[in-house]
Amino acid sequence: MTPPMPMQPPNLQPIGFWTVRAGEAIRARTRSALHEVGLSQPEWWLLHQLSSFPDGIDREETIEKLGHNDTPEAIIEAIESSVAKGFVHLSGSVIEQTEHGAEQIRVGSDVQRRLQEERMQGISEADLVTTIEVLQRTIENVGGSAWHW
Repeated sequence: MTPPMPMQPPNLQPIGFWTVRAGEAIRARTRSALHEVGLSQPEWWLLHQLSSFPDGIDREETIEKLGHNDTPEAIIEAIESSVAKGFVHLSGSVIEQTEHGAEQIRVGSDVQRRLQEERMQGISEADLVTTIEVLQRTIENVGGSAWHW
């Protein structure tokens, strides 16, 4: 078996390749860890959003806002599954968190804290900030736009 070719130096490698691979790896790890505690990632996004709004959130605005994380259809499915699991209930067009949902947000938050610690091993906060700023600038440089709450 032929050993793999050595990688090119980082300055000669495509940023798009690495951002896609990082996103895929992070998403797979996150989804697996959340699944272990009974949450899908879109359900987590929904519950996380609700944790900031004790009076509930508008269904259509939530689909629009969170749909950029995946697809609007994934958020619609997350709302439906969260209702079925008793995490949230709908009151007209308002999504409200239940006590069961409040418990799930605590469980999910613990998972997310652990995952963030795992991801940050060997990475300083300054390196993280630089990476985020470089990615934001790269998006702008190619005419894109992105926003995260």
